[in-house]
Amino acid sequence: MRRECRLRVGFDQRDFERAFEAFVQTYNVEPRSVECSPDVLDRYCRLFESDPNAARRREVRYRGLRMRAAVLAPLTVCFEGEVDEGRMGDW
Repeated sequence: MRRECRLRVGFDQRDFERAFEAFVQTYNVEPRSVECSPDVLDRYCRLFESDPNAARRREVRYRGLRMRAAVLAPLTVCFEGEVDEGRMGDW
């Protein structure tokens, strides 16, 4: 499954975490990868990383998942994962 979320300009840590949790709540599984527009990756690094050059080194992680920049609309983050239909229930 793939879920794209549009974040607001000037998003904060809670906004990013809510987008992640929305994927988990919807599909009952944590994502396996995170892609985001370059502006999201830059802001993410300013909010979460102690090293301001982390995005340039391509070593950015969120909850153990490697994040990478992708060609997406500005302010977009995309979570992808495999859904076990047996765990989803009767939604």
